[in-house]
Amino acid sequence: MERRHNPPADLPSWPTREAMVARGLAINLPWLAFVNISFALMILLRDILFHDLPETSLVSARLMDTVDVAMGGIILLAVATVILSWRTMRGVSVMLMLLSLVWSLCCYWFVTRLHLPHIWPLAIILLLTAMAALYFYPTGLAAFIVPLWVTLPFASVSLNEALNIRFAVVWSLFTLILICGRFILLRWFDEAWARNQQNQRLIARLDLLAHQDPLTETANRRAMLHVLESAVSQQRRFSVMMLDVDYFKRYNDTYGHQAGDACLVRVARVLKKSVRGEEDRVARYGGEEFLTMLFDCDSEQAQEVAARVQKGLRHAAIPHASSPVSAVVTVSIGIATLAPGQTAAELIAAADAALYRAKEGGRNRWCSEITPPGEPS
Repeated sequence: MERRHNPPADLPSWPTREAMVARGLAINLPWLAFVNISFALMILLRDILFHDLPETSLVSARLMDTVDVAMGGIILLAVATVILSWRTMRGVSVMLMLLSLVWSLCCYWFVTRLHLPHIWPLAIILLLTAMAALYFYPTGLAAFIVPLWVTLPFASVSLNEALNIRFAVVWSLFTLILICGRFILLRWFDEAWARNQQNQRLIARLDLLAHQDPLTETANRRAMLHVLESAVSQQRRFSVMMLDVDYFKRYNDTYGHQAGDACLVRVARVLKKSVRGEEDRVARYGGEEFLTMLFDCDSEQAQEVAARVQKGLRHAAIPHASSPVSAVVTVSIGIATLAPGQTAAELIAAADAALYRAKEGGRNRWCSEITPPGEPS
């Protein structure tokens, strides 16, 4: 029996680089918080986990009480940072800096007062974890790394009462590792962003192809019906014009289908020039039929647009030797205006009925649902 595989999930896409960074923070900060909380708990539970810690004096005991409070603060700050990142990027860098400052103060105490060797690997792991989690977010990365990075050399100088050359060399190499590691990871992030932009352009192109007629570069029928139904549901005021190229089959028979395609392109250009503005829509409804939507337009204004269309076609003067109504290409137009309670299908049917009457009236004219056929001016 064949095993069914679940279809792959859609790849995520982000409209802006900032959105991609925000998504990265939402994914990576919980891990960074987990590391911080884990180390804070290890310090809080030191008496259970470690048995070789040096004996502390009364002053050191008070210091450790302060450290315990600081570890509790680290846990709260880490949790708060994660919660904040799920909502907004604002304030995340401040929270990360506070987290790092608390760690820096505690690490300084541990190195200079208690001489704990465990603190050096702890601090290095914190720095490496921050670099891996925040490499794509330079503000937050600097906010967390800089306090710790400065504190540890300062603690070494205080402990040795001088600059330790071996430590300086090791710390310089570690700093170089941090910088190079971030550079490599950032290259991957930049490539992911570049692929995201390519996907966005591809999606936009596919969306355009899905909603545009490739020949006339007007909207296609599907897109126009979507806009039409949306406008009806919003109860917007508009009119539609259904246009049909007169005797187009004869045109194709006379000039050929390539010439017929070129003819439709020129008719579409006339329609786009004849509408009133960018909000008005022009679509190829099917074959040689076009549909226009004229927003905030009553029947009389739509008739003015119809007259401009016919005038524009006369100026275009596309030859049509086999047309019995004109020596140039003409169109018949049916006009309908949305009435209260009317559906999109009913409006299209009304425009189509008006177009039929225009054809019956002799073609090369427009006809409104409420007026008799009109000749072009």
